[in-house]
Amino acid sequence: MNEHWPPEPRILYAFQGTGNGHASRAAELVPILKKYARVDILCSGHNRQLSLDFPIDLQLNGISFSYNSKGGLSYLQTALKAHFLRFQKEVKALDLSVYDLVLNDFEPVSAYAAKKQGKRLVALSHQASFLSEKSPRPLRKHAIAEWIFKHYAPATEAMAFHFKSYDHFIHPPVLRREIQDLESINMGHYLVYLPAYSDAVIRNILLQMSNKEWIVFSKECQKSYRDHNLRFEPIQGEAFLKYLATCEGLLCSAGFEAPAEALYLGKKLFVIPIKGQYEQFCNAAALEQMGVPVSKDLNARSLQLLQDWVYQEKSNSPLEVADPESLILDLLAREGLLKNRLLQA
Repeated sequence: MNEHWPPEPRILYAFQGTGNGHASRAAELVPILKKYARVDILCSGHNRQLSLDFPIDLQLNGISFSYNSKGGLSYLQTALKAHFLRFQKEVKALDLSVYDLVLNDFEPVSAYAAKKQGKRLVALSHQASFLSEKSPRPLRKHAIAEWIFKHYAPATEAMAFHFKSYDHFIHPPVLRREIQDLESINMGHYLVYLPAYSDAVIRNILLQMSNKEWIVFSKECQKSYRDHNLRFEPIQGEAFLKYLATCEGLLCSAGFEAPAEALYLGKKLFVIPIKGQYEQFCNAAALEQMGVPVSKDLNARSLQLLQDWVYQEKSNSPLEVADPESLILDLLAREGLLKNRLLQA
């Protein structure tokens, strides 16, 4: 290597560890970033189940979200358990001076440290799409949740992700490689993942559609069992992917990753946003604009909607997805971090 070439760029990739969506995006983007820069990984929060193929260099506490017994976000419990003094100490202790750029997937410690130190930061998250008023919202906005979108991990620039490109900085979803490698076929069964509902509630509704087979992934289930036309499965990633690839449709909450994966595979989709999760109601508003049926609850009133959905023949149009390498190359080029690395390669 020519000793006069500029040094390799250094990037901090920071992601929120609550849930698996942020981790699955990191699993796709970090290996690409490492081809062009020296990358350190920071994660705050401890609730992800997804394993990664690279080490976490900095594991912090950050501020994790707390949920109630129905799976809804509890703003009170989140505030009570936030440990703001510890958070402030983590922000103060995080030295970003060695980095040329911070990439942030809704991670608060690095976001506030970058703001305090005047370090260049770009948000890479689904939540960043809500920095634009063009991203769909429910009819009634939630003031606290809208504040969280803007201030939980503050950023002035973003490369955001949503079901559609609602604004110039919003891109289609980045899907994990396991989904893109699946062969999508229709074997007639329906897949269910509704973690906010008990098995008893799900059973009561779906038994009434007895001529359809339902595969229910449940946090209450410890061992697979069958109940008439229902098959209950413990939550396990590989089994879920198998049934997702072969199902006719997916009944799930209105998160971002699972609906995006189902739409990409051309599956029918029905969503029920989790009460108290405003982001899910925003996602539901976007999906409803795309023709996806939405119900506010799983009960007798929603049964007719489910029956109409099950017996309709038309499925959703496949979803456009992002090319992650192109996104990374465009981002690094805009930041002036690409040319030197290509010359060294």
